[in-house]
Amino acid sequence: MFGPNIGSTITLSSVLGGISKGLGILNQAIPLYREIKPMIGSARKVMSVLQELKVNNNNTNTKTTIDITPEEKKIVTYESQSTPVFFQ
Repeated sequence: MFGPNIGSTITLSSVLGGISKGLGILNQAIPLYREIKPMIGSARKVMSVLQELKVNNNNTNTKTTIDITPEEKKIVTYESQSTPVFFQ
């Protein structure tokens, strides 16, 4: 009367087709969710560690220096050998 007759467009085949498409999407989404879930958990842990590092860095204002001294080369002579030594 006031618009198209909606009841005549819904058929069993269209309902089954919609359900089939929905199940196909779920079959693709569930494995993706299972793969992504551990990454999301790891990202949360990384963010909490970074926040802790930020808090610790703000609390300490000390500088860390590393003093590296070069080793002195030692010359070793072998008087008992008659052949020269190339690698020491």
